[in-house]
Amino acid sequence: MIDSKPIEKTAQLISSRRPVVALSGAGISKESGIYTYRDPGGLWDRYPEGSSGGILAVLRNHPEEGAKILKKFLAGLRSAKPNLGHLALVHLEKMGYLRAVITQNIDNLHIEAGSSRVLELHGNFLRLRCTNCGKKRKLDREEYFVMVAEILDRLRRLTMEDLFSQLPRCSCGGNSRIDFVGFGELVQDFPEAIAEAETCGLMLILGTSGVVHPAASIPLLAKSKGAIVVEVNPNRTALTEHVDLFLRGKTGEVLPQVVEVLYIAS
Repeated sequence: MIDSKPIEKTAQLISSRRPVVALSGAGISKESGIYTYRDPGGLWDRYPEGSSGGILAVLRNHPEEGAKILKKFLAGLRSAKPNLGHLALVHLEKMGYLRAVITQNIDNLHIEAGSSRVLELHGNFLRLRCTNCGKKRKLDREEYFVMVAEILDRLRRLTMEDLFSQLPRCSCGGNSRIDFVGFGELVQDFPEAIAEAETCGLMLILGTSGVVHPAASIPLLAKSKGAIVVEVNPNRTALTEHVDLFLRGKTGEVLPQVVEVLYIAS
């Protein structure tokens, strides 16, 4: 059990400083069983290209391991379900406190949990985007995983570009790609995320390392505009020294307790 005093303080701040906006990172997805790039044995650990070019660079330089790498990632993604942290954010929204979730995650779990306004800075792995007209198409979850598994079984050597070449074409005739943001690509939904940060009363930082930009700048922007910034993380991060309140713990353990205090007080 987390110390009740910071839990109660967080609940008080949320109640008095609405609207609340949350920024989530890989930590909240890890609680659903999705491994992160920075985990021991993860891509950044095992491949030198990972830290500078992400999964695209790893696959490009190791095509013989491409199918294996993607199958491992997709297995975690396929089995993952929204956890108590995701669901607590939905409760905060239904109670009228939370206005939006800004996420660096590409796993669709905030949407599956029921959050209605989710700004996906790094895209969504379960969505296709046409490289010609830009049209986006969300696939049925099971349809998506069956399709990608069949492609991976056909290809012995695999880069992400090889995978993209096997995806169904857009109705305009253009090629499709999985709609996630690779290293060096522009993030998505950023103007909307900036607007949320500039106008919120309180920002929750949930499970992000605070080192990936431009996402890491969002809490600092919110603070510069007068928002209270509260961080929930198992460990201190690059952002901790800038926050108003730090709660050590997992999102799925801390946020449900905050929600419970808010329910009792309402």
